[in-house]
Amino acid sequence: MSAIDPFLETTWKLVPGRTALVVIDPQNDFLHPDGWYAKSGVDISHMQASIEPTRRLVKAARARRVPVIWTRHGFRSLCDAGPFIEQRPFLKEGGLRQDTWGYQVLDGLGAEPDDWYVEKMRLSAFYQTPLETILRSLNAETVLFAGVLTNQCVAATSKDASFRDFKPIVVPEATGTTLPHLHEPALEMMKVGWASLRPLDEALAELAVLPIANT
Repeated sequence: MSAIDPFLETTWKLVPGRTALVVIDPQNDFLHPDGWYAKSGVDISHMQASIEPTRRLVKAARARRVPVIWTRHGFRSLCDAGPFIEQRPFLKEGGLRQDTWGYQVLDGLGAEPDDWYVEKMRLSAFYQTPLETILRSLNAETVLFAGVLTNQCVAATSKDASFRDFKPIVVPEATGTTLPHLHEPALEMMKVGWASLRPLDEALAELAVLPIANT
């Protein structure tokens, strides 16, 4: 009997007409030098490295009419932030607050008013949000993921996507984290556990040949 690798790397292809792009939490507070994270002394350089790849991915998706969905993470106050706020004491005085500049999507990524926007209060963008309904309405089967943080909201949301029988595809260059040493381990967990990893150049090339009628 030939040996079988029990941990095959996942390699899903984009399904024409049934693909969507979800960009996780590309907000000013995470990515902008004047955002709450940077102003609080958090090194955001690894997250900022995902900005240009994300911009290119969004542009390529639009060229083939692939729907783009943006998520935003935040709270109304400490009362609805949950235990997470105890793990991030620098957020107790502000940051990631709904209806603030820091909560908004970073300018220049290609977000448009008619895109879908999902407001979330926990790591997974599926938890108590309409994200699943949106993806079902778009007939999505394969879902591209970009955004921050690799080891937290990207990992949680892509895993939850697999629980709902979507096929998540994470673009590593378009993701980033505040703890760079956890970036590669998080991607490794995704690769053998629930998601396909697609290098940026491959993702762009695959998008470029999708039928333009993909909506």
